[in-house]
Amino acid sequence: MNHEFTDGLDELDPSEEKNFRKLLQRTKRKTILRNVLISVLCTLLILFGLLVANRMLLTRSLNFAYEDLNQFKKISEPNVNLGELQSLDGIWGGTAMYQTYKVIEGIPLPWAEEKIQYNVLNHFSRYQGGHSPLSVTDPEMVEQGMNFARSYNVHNGQRELLFYHPDVRYTKMLNELNQLGAMDPEKRVEMAVSFDRSYTSKEIRSMLPAGVHARWFWVDTYSADYVKFLGEIPYLPVSSSNVYGYSAYADSEDIFENNEQNFISFIQTGLKHKGNFNWEYHQIFDSLRGSNPEPTPDDVHNIGVVVTGSPEALLGLRTKSYVRAAVLGAIVSKY
Repeated sequence: MNHEFTDGLDELDPSEEKNFRKLLQRTKRKTILRNVLISVLCTLLILFGLLVANRMLLTRSLNFAYEDLNQFKKISEPNVNLGELQSLDGIWGGTAMYQTYKVIEGIPLPWAEEKIQYNVLNHFSRYQGGHSPLSVTDPEMVEQGMNFARSYNVHNGQRELLFYHPDVRYTKMLNELNQLGAMDPEKRVEMAVSFDRSYTSKEIRSMLPAGVHARWFWVDTYSADYVKFLGEIPYLPVSSSNVYGYSAYADSEDIFENNEQNFISFIQTGLKHKGNFNWEYHQIFDSLRGSNPEPTPDDVHNIGVVVTGSPEALLGLRTKSYVRAAVLGAIVSKY
């Protein structure tokens, strides 16, 4: 307090000085209260802004994750479709669960439930573990000298598909077409058919028997070294988690047919996305193009197909010379 202000107070009578001091105290309290309110409001506004930004960033990250998963499903997991996705946002991160399913002759079959974690940095990752199939010894396979356990889906107990590469000399191969004759005719069946060589998608559609429907084409995306490695274990087929290809149709009504050019487009779109599966896309792209700058439809070699149909219709494959192996997959009831 300066001398002039002090001198002014000294000139006031005691009652006026008391009132003036009370006024100063009230003004001081109001100033403190106003500053507190401003601080609280600013804090609330900042928190609200952070919550809005957190929600927006997590929504962006979740959309990116779903798009990445959906795009990769187009070239992986034979005859498996991506279903509903549910999410729960937290602070700076969230958890989402998505379901997958198969369609066997118009009958939906739940296939798997998987979880991912995502964050505001636009990254996501799958939960570790819980993805391996059940391994169960099949007595008939043991009797035939096949030294590996049969793989079953961990969620529903259905058979996992298996494939045989045409350039590998296997000591034993599964051919389960004969088992179809003992099945209930009202069942609807999925099978993985491995070819003796590569065929175009157009050829495959034309050479399948009536009532046998192509669902997914298996593409040869393996390097020479990997094919050589497969030959070092000559009794072991390729599991459904290690094959790439494309759905026979781009829609659920089976109207718009996919082909070799579509498969290349799926790979190119995946490369542009730069998501979690960028390494896989690069490996497939390089394998297809060889020494060329870009792959062409002629570089896409279909070496197998996943088909569905009734047991009676699928029995028509027994006389086809292009069938090197045929492995049962999911089996559902028509009614």
